[in-house]
Amino acid sequence: MKTQLGDIRLFDESAIVEVRRKILGLGAAFGFSSAMATRMATSLSDLVRQLLTHPVPGCLFVHVEEAHADLVLGLQFLTSKHTRLSTALYEIFDEVHQYASGEEAQEIVFRKQVTNFSGSLSSQFLDRQREAINMRSRAALLEELREKNQQLERYNAHLEELVRERTQELERTNERMQRDLDAGADYVARLIPEPASGPIAIDWRYVPSEDLGGDAMGYHWIDDDHMAIYLLDVTGHGIDSALLAVSIVNVVRGASLPGADFRNPSEVLQGLNESFTMDRHGNKLFTMWYGVFHRPTQTLHWGGGGHPSVLLYESDSCKPIRLASDGPLMGMIDWPHFETHCIEVPSPSRLFLFSDGVFEIHKKDGEEWTFDEFVTFMNQPVEPGRSKMDELYRHVRHLTGSNKLADDFSILEVRFDLPKVMANAGDDVRWTT
Repeated sequence: MKTQLGDIRLFDESAIVEVRRKILGLGAAFGFSSAMATRMATSLSDLVRQLLTHPVPGCLFVHVEEAHADLVLGLQFLTSKHTRLSTALYEIFDEVHQYASGEEAQEIVFRKQVTNFSGSLSSQFLDRQREAINMRSRAALLEELREKNQQLERYNAHLEELVRERTQELERTNERMQRDLDAGADYVARLIPEPASGPIAIDWRYVPSEDLGGDAMGYHWIDDDHMAIYLLDVTGHGIDSALLAVSIVNVVRGASLPGADFRNPSEVLQGLNESFTMDRHGNKLFTMWYGVFHRPTQTLHWGGGGHPSVLLYESDSCKPIRLASDGPLMGMIDWPHFETHCIEVPSPSRLFLFSDGVFEIHKKDGEEWTFDEFVTFMNQPVEPGRSKMDELYRHVRHLTGSNKLADDFSILEVRFDLPKVMANAGDDVRWTT
């Protein structure tokens, strides 16, 4: 027995975010681990990005079926041309098939057994899953488009005048929107503290995308011994994403989570996850990495949700330690506990904290720049007096063949060069795990 749960039409780049968000919802609804749900969402959103390069990207159909008393989740992509599938997809899903149907149509099928539920497709069960993943048919949208086409035909006699009026109105709207976006980008940039020098030197680069993304970052001293370092990325683009990012950063800067110890990443992430839920903020989610450096013991405590791993280069090493963010995407689901990790930071060391806009690059040759390729680039030494962040920005613009990036370019570099101090483990680290 097979039951359809919904479909997603792949029209433009908004489908990448939509597929990622709904696959994460599927993972939560069917009891997959956050790590597995994130891997599924990332690999499938990468596939959608590849499909969008086709003349007719197609659509994604989602269904669930019974198989030998078990439940199986099925994902079916219909697109216009053959697609090369990544090895990650074969590792994640139980079955991966690609079929040709004529010269143009292609079908890609993924199947994943759901081990946390018994094989019972009751109406109550299916209603719960549909509600959890919020997947709806696009039939209403297609009907609306047909009605708009009929209206255009009726007004065909006045088409030239209507087009001129609409064009002028659109230009005025675009000018207003661009002014708003520019003002929003300036405001976000002004919130970032000035670069710092000294034993703990901090520098950053923030280049907003043309549509203004949802990146925000900062750092500040919590007290004389503890420095907070953080970066977040709200899903989507535009003023609404930027304003939500600013709101979250202001909460962190102002230590405005009642009962939370801001020296404890676990408590900070827990409070933000509960305060900024997607149902209260326009279905927007966010990733975050939050770290606290304890100067007397020269230790870094950190945690995160859905965010790329931070790179820590110890002394003169050309290979980084990856400080992973292993929590779920923030604001999506209730999460019982965000892990806090701890590492001693020798001097000198360099730490790079960034958003996915610095490495999720669609290259001009049609390929995607991988995270490992990004790390390889970061491992290369830089000439004295030059900034690795500037070298990275020049490189990604070269890869894309454009000065305009699809997402915010946000990266923060911290250089630790403190004298070695004999430290005692005290109350400051009582909550590390």
